Amino acid sequence: MEIIQKSAPHLRKPNASVVRMMSDVAIALSPLVIFAIYQHGMSAFWILLVSVLSMVGTEYLYYQIIDKMNGEKFKLNNKSFTIYNFSVVVSGLIYGLTLSDRVSLVVVAIGGIVGVFLAKLIFGGMGQNIFNIAAFARVFVVLSFGGAIAYDTFVDSDVGATVLGLLSADMFDASVTEHYSYWTMFSGIGLPGSLGETSALLILVGGLYLFLRKSFDIFVPLTYVGTVFVLSLAVMLTNDAGWWFPITHIIGGGLLFGAIFMATDPITQPTTRPGRIYFAFGLGVITFIIRIFGDLPEGVVFAILIMNMFVPAIDYHKWARNKFTFRSATIFSLVVIVTIILTVVGVNYVG
Repeated sequence: MEIIQKSAPHLRKPNASVVRMMSDVAIALSPLVIFAIYQHGMSAFWILLVSVLSMVGTEYLYYQIIDKMNGEKFKLNNKSFTIYNFSVVVSGLIYGLTLSDRVSLVVVAIGGIVGVFLAKLIFGGMGQNIFNIAAFARVFVVLSFGGAIAYDTFVDSDVGATVLGLLSADMFDASVTEHYSYWTMFSGIGLPGSLGETSALLILVGGLYLFLRKSFDIFVPLTYVGTVFVLSLAVMLTNDAGWWFPITHIIGGGLLFGAIFMATDPITQPTTRPGRIYFAFGLGVITFIIRIFGDLPEGVVFAILIMNMFVPAIDYHKWARNKFTFRSATIFSLVVIVTIILTVVGVNYVG
C-alpha cells in the first residue's frame, strides 16, 4: 500500500481543486456581500474592500520579501501567492463579513494584516496553518480594540442592542422577540449585527449551494448547530423558557455564518468524518458555554480558534478512524449526555 503525504486542504473528491472549492465559497458569500452593502451602504463596501486588500496585500508583500531574501529576481506572478486560487480573498471576505459597519477602516486593515500574517504566513502559508485566518483576525480586533468601546456596540451592533446582546443581560429575557421578530432574525432586514451574520436566510442559501456543489462536509454545520440547539432545548425544558430560547440562539447571532463558512474550513478542520463530528460538537459546546456563562454575547469565533488547537490531537493516527466503531459511538454518546446534564445543572446553578 502506498502512503501519500500531502498538506491540507485534504479534498475528498478526486476531481476537486482548491480553486473550485474557494470559488464556490466566494459565490456562496456573494448574496451576503450584496445584502450587507444594501443594508449598511457604502461603509460595508469599504470595510469589505479593506479587509480583502489588507490580507491580499500582506501576503503578496510577504512572499516578495521572502523571494528577495532568497536572492530571487522580482516576479510579478509569485508562485506562492494564493490570490490565484481565491483562498486569501475568501479569508478576507469572511473576516470583513464578521465586522460591524461602525468599525474604523484602520482597525479593519490592522486586523487583516495581523490575521493573515500570524495565522497563516508564519506557519508556512496555505495548508500549514492551524488557525482559521478570518476567526483569528476577528478575535484580534475584539481583544485589541474592543476595550475602548463595548463589545456589542463596537463589533456586533448597528443601530441598537443585538439579539444576543439582550440575552447577555438576562439569558431568559423573553422580550427579545418583541424587539426583533422571528422574521427579522431570519431575514436580517433591520437586524443589528455584523455585516454578514444577520441574514439567516441568505446564509442558508449559501450553505445549500455549497452542499449541492459538495464543497463542504454537511455534517460539520449540522453537528455544530445541532449541538447548540440540543443544549438550548435542554435549558428551555428545565427552565420553562419557551421555544423562543433555542430559536433565538440559532438564528439570532453568528452561529449559522460560523457553522457554514468558518467551521467547514478544509485546512483547519479534522480529516476524518468522526473527527469532524467531534470537532463540530466541541464548537457547539464552547459556543453555548461562552454565550451563557461568559461576558461576551457571542462565542463563535472564540470557539473556532479553541477547537482549532485540538485538531492535531483529534487527527492523531493512533486513535483517528475513518468510521465510527461501536465503542467510539458509545463513548461519544455518553459524552453528549454528560455534557447536557452538566450544562443544565450549571445554568440552574447560575440562575
